Amino acid sequence: MRKQMAKILTAVLLLGTLTDVSTAKAVAPKLNKSKLTLYIGSNYTLKVKKASGKVKWTSGKKSVATVSSKGKVVAKKAGKAKITAKIGSKKLICRLTVKNRSLGKGTKSSPKSAYNNNSFTFYEEGKKIGKISMQLESFASGAESAKLAKKNSSNLVPKSNEEYLYFRFKITYHSGTQTIKAKDVFNYYYNIFGSNSTKQMTNLDWGFFFEDVDDLGQVLLSPGNTITCGKAVLVNKGFAPYTVFRPVRTLTLGLQQQNNQDNKKASLISRLAFLILNFQKNAAMCRNCCLLICLDFFSCP
Repeated sequence: MRKQMAKILTAVLLLGTLTDVSTAKAVAPKLNKSKLTLYIGSNYTLKVKKASGKVKWTSGKKSVATVSSKGKVVAKKAGKAKITAKIGSKKLICRLTVKNRSLGKGTKSSPKSAYNNNSFTFYEEGKKIGKISMQLESFASGAESAKLAKKNSSNLVPKSNEEYLYFRFKITYHSGTQTIKAKDVFNYYYNIFGSNSTKQMTNLDWGFFFEDVDDLGQVLLSPGNTITCGKAVLVNKGFAPYTVFRPVRTLTLGLQQQNNQDNKKASLISRLAFLILNFQKNAAMCRNCCLLICLDFFSCP
């Protein structure tokens, strides 16, 4: 009898152990991605499936990629990094690879990749203002940007052939002579081109308050300042990723040449006006002379 009870007890304990193991396996947390490839400037949100507690996110190499408290990974530069999600004592790892984007060189005004950290000298109306650098921190288009746009009811809902492009820039004004507008540094009226740099985008409308950063159109820059700001524009589909034209000296020289031509035109107009006035004056003098001559002629005996 005792032997039978011992067997039954052993079986119950074993069954309980197996149940615990199967239950543990069923609720084991898991990352939605164990491997991930991103391009510089892009982002992806990792998620933990069946997490039973608070998730703590960390990046093994912040220079390559950062991760937010909600699992949003932002690619910074080319390289590899481990993104870790820790739940209690358990660690889940996603192996991340960040690559450079391969964008066409383009032919129209030689736009540069918006995903690279670009430094340039900024000119305004032919005058050298200062040295600027711009780095695209995040970019969204298509369904992702449309979702962001819905956060503000004032944003237009894109049509089937339209999409919002959202860009978030870090701009540094290294040295200069005066306060400038960020929108003049990155001119979203004229500077946005498609991925192959051959077609300039048409801005159909603005997007507002996509993220909790200052709107690029309202930011002022002072020498020595670094700011992060965003801008969203509604464009026709087919432009993402995009390139951007940077204000460079060649453009400024063109403006200076135009100014010189304008000055020449103004000088020519002034000279013509002077000649016309003198002609009128001389003509009046000639008329007076002719009148005197005529009077003198008729007064002769």
